[in-house]
Amino acid sequence: MSEDGERVLRMALKAVLVAAQECCVDIDELTELAIQSMYGEQFYNPADVAEASIAIEVAADSLQVMH
Repeated sequence: MSEDGERVLRMALKAVLVAAQECCVDIDELTELAIQSMYGEQFYNPADVAEASIAIEVAADSLQVMH
C-alpha cells in the first residue's frame, strides 16, 4: 500500500474512534474487542493481526492525547 493509502486509513480509523468516543463508547473496551475479534478469526494472518492491533492501539492512544 502506498504511503498516501496508509495515511488515509490511519485518518479513517482515528475518525471512527473519535465518532465512537462522541457516542460515549468506551474506547479502551472497543479497542480490546476489536483486537480480540481479529485473533478469533482463522482467516487473518497472525502477523497482520499483530500489526493491526498495534495500529488500533496507537490510534486509540492518540485520542487520549487530544483530550
